Amino acid sequence: MKDLLDLVNIVTRTKIRSVELIGDNSDGSSKLQEFYNLLAEGRFSDDEEAAGYFYGADKNAPSYQKLRKTFKDRLVNSLFVIDLKQASYTDRQKAYYECYKEWAAAKILFGKNARTAAVGIARKLLKIAKKYEFTELIVDISHTLRLFHGTIEGDYKKFQQYNEDFKAYERLWLQENHAEEYFIELSIGFINSKSTKTDFQDKARAYFEEIQPALEQFDSYQLHLCGRLIEASIHTSVNDYQNTLGVCERAITFFEKKGFVASVPLQVFHYQKFICHIQLREFDKARHAAEQCLAYLEEGKFNWFKLYELYFLLYTHSGEYQKARDILNRIMPHPDFSGLPGNVQETWKISEAYLYFLECAGQLAPQQQEAATTSTFRLSKFLNEMEVFTKDKQGMNIPILIIELLLGIANRKYGNIIDRMEAIDKYRTRYLREEEIIRSNHFLKMLLQAPKNAFRRAEVEARAAEDFKALSDIPIEMANQTFEIEIVPYEKLWEYVLDMLPE
Repeated sequence: MKDLLDLVNIVTRTKIRSVELIGDNSDGSSKLQEFYNLLAEGRFSDDEEAAGYFYGADKNAPSYQKLRKTFKDRLVNSLFVIDLKQASYTDRQKAYYECYKEWAAAKILFGKNARTAAVGIARKLLKIAKKYEFTELIVDISHTLRLFHGTIEGDYKKFQQYNEDFKAYERLWLQENHAEEYFIELSIGFINSKSTKTDFQDKARAYFEEIQPALEQFDSYQLHLCGRLIEASIHTSVNDYQNTLGVCERAITFFEKKGFVASVPLQVFHYQKFICHIQLREFDKARHAAEQCLAYLEEGKFNWFKLYELYFLLYTHSGEYQKARDILNRIMPHPDFSGLPGNVQETWKISEAYLYFLECAGQLAPQQQEAATTSTFRLSKFLNEMEVFTKDKQGMNIPILIIELLLGIANRKYGNIIDRMEAIDKYRTRYLREEEIIRSNHFLKMLLQAPKNAFRRAEVEARAAEDFKALSDIPIEMANQTFEIEIVPYEKLWEYVLDMLPE
């Protein structure tokens, strides 16, 4: 069902009606039109519901599978009716969609032996592709034109011209693919795990040294995007925020000099600056980086949600909890939220849990029931929903364990904490020994002093004093930890915990 929902979200009703691709009847009363309308309204969450609605059968019923295939085919066809007048598209994005749409038409014309028309389109597209640095498309077009002028037309001069284009851009394309492969290798381990990976630093440095000569030789958009991300990985892998900022500044300067708006690289590197400034406690600079990044994002897209994750952390770290709640109440009810990957949804659910704790601690006024999410929070439901991050033992499982203890103290579920303390202490000694997560280690030890000292404030505070000092001696901006782990600074959480313990 997700494939259909993705297509429906892209293909607007206006596009469909303008070319009558969905409905068999002009009044839109066909099953296809009804299927589209109901999906757009969010009526179906999976294929079983849709099959039951239309045929009273399960999703494997031949009648439903036929409807589904026809519906999907027509949605795919409608993608060629893309409205490029939307203000959200940059010139490069418009050029990308137009070039690939027209190149598909040219390839069909070549296949049908309408070569004169096809060559005219190809030559025009080659100029546009060079302007906007669509290297792969340049390779494909110059390869086709080389073949045409060499074997069909017999024009040696034009064959040489396009052969030279092909060879030059093929070399560049191989370098781009090389850099992209290395970037993916470095990124893949961070998708579902937020633990710091210091061993990645040597790998990132070796990869960057290998591609650095190509970066000096070529001014390619794609090569420099992947190359600078690899360079940044040398520092982000160990949470070295100052040196990461330097890489970001160099990358932004490079892409701002392009003859077009390089929206993707600019938002990527402003986003990374946003992270760095939050962790360095430079909140004004963080806000400025966020505003710069937001200018390149479209609401409801993946990166838009990721930016608001950082906004949430900005407000929880700067103590502006109501603003953090406003962010949460905007994001979680958003119609595109359910289509996000599981790890992203879990991040927001963890954020919701921390806001609920801040309510319990008296740091955030309870909101009206209809206002949204935090007043309906249930710890048991929350823990059952953490399917991805509970496996991330040195990453996002840490804030999950911490919130379990915090809410146990806030709601005086002391028996639950006593039952869990041995398991959590074993977890701490097994997984939280490394320097990169030492703040979390100290904080969990502090929290576990509560059940060990009968939840009496004075005794808990005294027993935790040594770990609190050790925690304070490694402030966030100096700690080599993954930035997502600490939703609210541990020093603040400890202050709230002590206030909730009986004297």
